[in-house]
Amino acid sequence: MVRKDPKFTFVSKGGKSVKIALAKHIPQFIDSKRLENRSPKTISAYTQVLEQFRKWYEATDYKDFTAEILREYIEYLTFSKSKWDDHPTSPIGSVGLSPRTVNNVIRNMRIFFNYLIKERIITHSPMDEVNYQREEKDTFEVFTDEDVLRLLSAPNRRVYTGRRDYCMMLVLIDCGLRIKELTGLRVSDVDFKLRQIVIRAEIAKTNTTRVVPISQRTIKELEKLIAYMDIEGSDYLWLTQFGERYLGDTFGKMLKLYAKRVGVVGPRVSPHTFRHYFAVKFLRGSGDPMALARILGHVSLNMTQVYIRYTGTDLREQHDKASPVMNLIDSGNRKKRGKQRFS
Repeated sequence: MVRKDPKFTFVSKGGKSVKIALAKHIPQFIDSKRLENRSPKTISAYTQVLEQFRKWYEATDYKDFTAEILREYIEYLTFSKSKWDDHPTSPIGSVGLSPRTVNNVIRNMRIFFNYLIKERIITHSPMDEVNYQREEKDTFEVFTDEDVLRLLSAPNRRVYTGRRDYCMMLVLIDCGLRIKELTGLRVSDVDFKLRQIVIRAEIAKTNTTRVVPISQRTIKELEKLIAYMDIEGSDYLWLTQFGERYLGDTFGKMLKLYAKRVGVVGPRVSPHTFRHYFAVKFLRGSGDPMALARILGHVSLNMTQVYIRYTGTDLREQHDKASPVMNLIDSGNRKKRGKQRFS
């Protein structure tokens, strides 16, 4: 049962007690983040995490608030919470969140309590006593070439919706865009002469405009798609058959249907898996890591390191080809052997 008086007692290190209402301070925190011009996605993440915690806490019998209670909440998330129980189409029966998801919760709650400190509502953060969980780092699934070819063969390209989904897959494979960046594209963002796509700051995760090159083959397919639809530069590039904006969630569901149709059962079939595929193939094709970071929109090369490590075997092969020792010594020996044969 939810308490009528949803306030908790926070006891500072000096022993002073303060009554705090989550229902009051969470909206104030969210408003402060809006004033900082945080992205709608970030605001939504803060709201979801804090509101879920508020509901959990207010349903308990606790009268005070301690780090131990926070650790109990983290334990609940790890072992008891049903996955996606707040999502209308969630699967049933899966319990316990992943370490990465739990760590995102811890991170956002730390930001909230630091805000309370900054506002002089509390004197210290109880989240300082809550540790992050260990994650299995640098692991992700990548499509095989056969998986990608099967998925590309799945849409019926004789109809608009199939050609649209086919082109969307081509752009993901060719450019490694995030799904929000892909579905936010307008026709005018595609430069057909220079063969590039402009990712506007308003749809980029980093809020920074960047330019992504695109292949001649993909450009031609996009030209066919646009000619089919009779749309203007200000229109969204991806539309439903009724002329409305085609959203990422719907495209994600279609990808799963295509995967089932053609028997792709290995990696998780999602737009982001195409992004991983692009990055790995780019590096295996001797692409430059710095160029990859710019294409993907990474703010630092550290974020690209995961793909570099993932292609370690291929980098060793490239090292053998480009090794200064191999080139200096082996090349010198080959020249000597060549001179001896002709002397």
